[in-house]
Amino acid sequence: MEPRVRYILVGLFALLTGLAGLGFALWIQNKGSLRGRDELIVRFETVAPGLRSGAPVTFNGVRVGEVARLSFDTANLTAVNAHLAIDRDAPITGATKATLEAQGLLGAVYVSLTGGDVDQPLDRTRGAPVIVAGAATSLQQQARETLDAVKELVRDNEEPLHDIVLNVQTFAAALGRNAERIDSILRGLDRTLGGGDKEAKPALYDLTIPPPEVDLSQAPQAALVVADPTTLAALDTQRLIVKTAAGELLPQAVQWPDTIPRLVQKQVLQGFDKAGYRFATGPNDAQAPELSLQLDISAFQINDAQTPMAYVRLSVRLLAEDGKVIQRGEIEGQAPAASIEPQPAVAAMREAFAKAVEALLEWCKTALPAK
Repeated sequence: MEPRVRYILVGLFALLTGLAGLGFALWIQNKGSLRGRDELIVRFETVAPGLRSGAPVTFNGVRVGEVARLSFDTANLTAVNAHLAIDRDAPITGATKATLEAQGLLGAVYVSLTGGDVDQPLDRTRGAPVIVAGAATSLQQQARETLDAVKELVRDNEEPLHDIVLNVQTFAAALGRNAERIDSILRGLDRTLGGGDKEAKPALYDLTIPPPEVDLSQAPQAALVVADPTTLAALDTQRLIVKTAAGELLPQAVQWPDTIPRLVQKQVLQGFDKAGYRFATGPNDAQAPELSLQLDISAFQINDAQTPMAYVRLSVRLLAEDGKVIQRGEIEGQAPAASIEPQPAVAAMREAFAKAVEALLEWCKTALPAK
């Protein structure tokens, strides 16, 4: 009998302990904390979108309680009363303002209490104090108001917007009619800026010329050195040069295998050799020269005009072994170009340069002194 009594006492003790724990949990849930709470009623005169029991309550951004329950005002069915459980040490006054806020764009709704004047204490003489909240609007209502504002803006500016659309259509049509001219302008800008994309390699062309018709095999044979030509800095380049009507020298996306002065020197030496003059060399050879031919390149470009023209101009001097000038001359060669595009421009430059080399060898035929 005694063990049975002991089991009953243990069971009663466990039951009482469980009930006490459950009661304590319910008390904690209702009170929210171990601190004392006061009731505060916030009245929403119109709507309280998204507000529900258990929603947080903040004062100046700090959480001070939660919404205990919601009720309707029987005297005003459009109003909603939010019964708040507020920490007793929260500095709520009669001047405190209440609004509904949302955590982010689509976050949970909570009651925000702000401000207050310590000289206006809450009136607690007639039960729980009441604060009338500011008007609250839902996200749907805000979106609807925004759309209405946009519609009104479009309606008020319908005629100017219509004119803008017509102007855009007119401009697009003008672009379509002048597409070729726009491409030409862009190509001109590309040439002005030095060939556009620096990563793109320019087309490579050689400056070959046909054998000259001049025969120098019967001319007095003397050791002749063709000195390194001199030229303007703008012509000391591997690029094809176009001279604009304004006098600008613009490099093109066409590249020679060497700089213009070295190409001129090389082709002149080959011209002497093909014309039968066997004693013309460059300045680096060991042979002591009896004569020296000096070249200055004053023009080597495509002149851009209504009819583009390839133009070569050389100033030449033939010097004796003692440095005295034997003869001076001006050599020119020119040829029309179909356009300043790479292939027709290169073809015209070859023809103009071939004429200049032919004229130079003809000049040397009479300028070379007799032995």
